[in-house]
Amino acid sequence: MNPIQEVKLLAKEARVVLDETYNSPDVLPFTSKAIEIIEANPGLKLDFEQAFLEMVDFAPTEFIEICLRIFRWPNIKAELEQRHRDAISRNDWRAEPFYRNYLEAFDPDWDGREFYGL
Repeated sequence: MNPIQEVKLLAKEARVVLDETYNSPDVLPFTSKAIEIIEANPGLKLDFEQAFLEMVDFAPTEFIEICLRIFRWPNIKAELEQRHRDAISRNDWRAEPFYRNYLEAFDPDWDGREFYGL
């Protein structure tokens, strides 16, 4: 399994656990492993960025937020800003909070920073 597939699998496994426990900190072991994989493969940065854009459809919000907080990829931020604007323009009020939450992870004062000990 390649590193991109490993990170996607970790996101799916985190989803299973969180769907059972509803305890956000239970995502931390999965994000820790994903962060290790990403840091060990800097040459795959663009592939990881694309993977995270795909993961918004299946990964737990917490998984994505923590990884975005750690890496703060500008390309991802720009794409999420566009998706957020698009959701608002379509009056898609189910999608809007997800994109807003993802974008908040880029903010220096992000509330999750303390909650997750980042």
